[in-house]
Amino acid sequence: MSVAMCAVKCSCRTVGPKAAPPVRLRHQGVSDTDRNYAVAMHLTPFAFAIFALFVATPLVLWLIRRDKSAFVDDHGREVVNMLLTGLILCLLTLTFIAIPFVIAWVIVMIVNMIRGAVAASNGEYFRYPMIIRFLS
Repeated sequence: MSVAMCAVKCSCRTVGPKAAPPVRLRHQGVSDTDRNYAVAMHLTPFAFAIFALFVATPLVLWLIRRDKSAFVDDHGREVVNMLLTGLILCLLTLTFIAIPFVIAWVIVMIVNMIRGAVAASNGEYFRYPMIIRFLS
């Protein structure tokens, strides 16, 4: 029986393979302490009212735990890369052309900081879009 005949007779359609939903890479057995550190690293940049907290807090949290946990090390590198990219973009705002781009980037990063914190609390790895990966 041909495929065309099968489609008419039993009304089953031949469709391409279903795409699997994207699955995030999970770290099995991550401790609650490591999850809390990773969540804190993603959320502390919200304290940008005081510049020292904006940059220093995620950096210090990452430096404290990076040798003890690969999970915290990965999330810490992502947050530090995002902050360094943000600092470079802030320097670009000296030109008026870059101001709309920087504003859009900040909005995207605020959303992604929340997404990163949620992923970290679930024990999943997270990658920030639109950043320069200084630390690999």
